[in-house]
Amino acid sequence: MSCIALKQIAKQIVGSDISIAMLAQAERDERIDYLRCPAEALPLAGQSFDLLTVSSGLHWFERTAFLAEACRVLAPRGWLVIYDNFFSANHHGNPGFKPWFVSTYFQRFPTPPRNSQPLDKRSARQAGFQVLAQDTYTNVVFFNHGQLVDYLLTQTNVIAAIERGESTLDDARAYLTAEVSPYFPSPEPQAFDFGGPITYLRKDR
Repeated sequence: MSCIALKQIAKQIVGSDISIAMLAQAERDERIDYLRCPAEALPLAGQSFDLLTVSSGLHWFERTAFLAEACRVLAPRGWLVIYDNFFSANHHGNPGFKPWFVSTYFQRFPTPPRNSQPLDKRSARQAGFQVLAQDTYTNVVFFNHGQLVDYLLTQTNVIAAIERGESTLDDARAYLTAEVSPYFPSPEPQAFDFGGPITYLRKDR
């Protein structure tokens, strides 16, 4: 969740997720309240927020319902910022990792169905928003071997395979530990690129 970063610009923050497990991992702060709810049905008063952000979530939402709900809770001229922060598999100094990730990893753990289409300007206008800017960004995250395995185990690809009964958590961990090991010749953390697109929308009125 990206609530902590909002402390730089917001006095009061509300974070939401439909997953109890995700909320349990969220960093606690006296300025942040957490709610368990779907993005399409926020238990918040109308026109009560100036900014609403979505991090790596739009592809899971029922898009029309979410945009209507975002329009409802935002104040007039309020902002909706939608962005992804995905694992690009670009391993600094080891170009062989990405081909393994794109082929072997995704073959073992296929991506579950999702709506990966970007939000277009026409859909935004129909929901009461203007797209004012779009951009892309990159940030670097450092993982050691164990941390990367732990991260990959949180990806929906792996979770979906476990839920379908195609793997157990222990089997997935053992597989990833063995597969990732060659890319970590030392115990030192290594750099990986994250990032993605970011879209800035403003409520029409």
